[in-house]
Amino acid sequence: MRKIIFLDIDGTIRDFDGTIPESAVKAIHEAQKNGHKVCLSTGRPYPRIEKRVLDIGFDGVVASSGSYAEYEGECVSHCVFSITLYMEFMVWLLKNDCIVEMENHRHTYLLKSDWERYKAVTGVCETDIIRPVLVETVTDVDQVDKLVVFCQRELREEMMEKWEHVFHIVELSAPFGSGWAAEITPPDVSKARGIQAVLKASGFAREDVIGVGDSTNDLEMLSLAGRGIAMGNAPESVKEKADYVTDSVKEDGIWKAFVHEGLIE
Repeated sequence: MRKIIFLDIDGTIRDFDGTIPESAVKAIHEAQKNGHKVCLSTGRPYPRIEKRVLDIGFDGVVASSGSYAEYEGECVSHCVFSITLYMEFMVWLLKNDCIVEMENHRHTYLLKSDWERYKAVTGVCETDIIRPVLVETVTDVDQVDKLVVFCQRELREEMMEKWEHVFHIVELSAPFGSGWAAEITPPDVSKARGIQAVLKASGFAREDVIGVGDSTNDLEMLSLAGRGIAMGNAPESVKEKADYVTDSVKEDGIWKAFVHEGLIE
């Protein structure tokens, strides 16, 4: 039976040091040759997915933690913040000295006044190919579908108490020193919602889905999937929700997962 597989990027097909195992690329291509569809499902906005990742060749993409989805080159879903909620939240974030990446399907944006602090906390440098567009004010960005917020760890509890019932807030999967960072999407938006849009467009059913991920922003995907697979480098909270735990990225986890699920030999 044909399956549709959704793969996270960071910590799943790409290690945090930038390595993409050849075995993962081979597994994807072999599965596609066997009639299966393979899609990305990432927290990254589409424009910040590296070309070398896209060049692997995917049948669909769920980006911005589910806010944007496309299948076979066509957009099938795009969810954005309401302008009222967006402005109210941004005022609160900036008042609390947060650094905020504003994302949409075109690019990632950052206030020019936060650029130096942003470089310090993220390690992004002037010469990076994929870097935020610098803007003067938050109103310079329209159709925002995701925010990435960097703040002091002590602000986490206050943010969750005040805003968790309003937005979908997930701790950032990438390492972030002693501070705290979160991915924030519009209400009820997660990777699962983006996947559902792809299923509607592709004709696959929920039981046909195999989801593979390594972080807390993959939990909804793993719950939706007919088969949820956690990487060996995933935290215990993610492994507990999975139907199967494969090895880590560096230990050919994708290849081993595909073999285990009968997608390839």
